[in-house]
Amino acid sequence: MCETSKIEKEVMLKIIIWYLFFGVVFNFLVDISTDYAKSKGVKVPPETNWNWSTRIMSGIIWPIGLIFYLKGYINERYNNKK
Repeated sequence: MCETSKIEKEVMLKIIIWYLFFGVVFNFLVDISTDYAKSKGVKVPPETNWNWSTRIMSGIIWPIGLIFYLKGYINERYNNKK
């Protein structure tokens, strides 16, 4: 019984580590895409610059941020026909 509990804890720890890793990757991609947009002349509002508290929070709740990011990307990419 104790062995099963140890295995479950190891699996849960791996899941948490992967979850946080994807949060870091998400933050990295957002920073890279924001810098790329600025370099291409896209007007980026100053309130979209993230500080460390925003990065930490988005690293924790990154699936919600990913949904909003993809929604904005799709709207800009496919719904803005110039």
